[in-house]
Amino acid sequence: MAKNLFRKTAKKDAPYAVYEDARTGWRWEVLHTWKGKASEDKDPYSRWFCLVKSPFVPDGEMGDTYRKDILGNAVMVEACDDWRAAYGYFELNTK
Repeated sequence: MAKNLFRKTAKKDAPYAVYEDARTGWRWEVLHTWKGKASEDKDPYSRWFCLVKSPFVPDGEMGDTYRKDILGNAVMVEACDDWRAAYGYFELNTK
């Protein structure tokens, strides 16, 4: 089983990755993942703990978000090197 490099919750000012949907103004700052990527790929209900900002809540709210909802609607705009190695670079993912 692959190790989950993102199981420790990151600080709000240093998320592992940031995804944005420029069309809607939503932003997901990933602070923690519950599973490693290999396990997430098999689970359509895998979750990430995020700080989510939107036009409705510009300061953001923290909570779990389905990974598929983020990857299906947003583009990665920044990420740490470990995240890029695990999840890839700046691309729209429709999984």
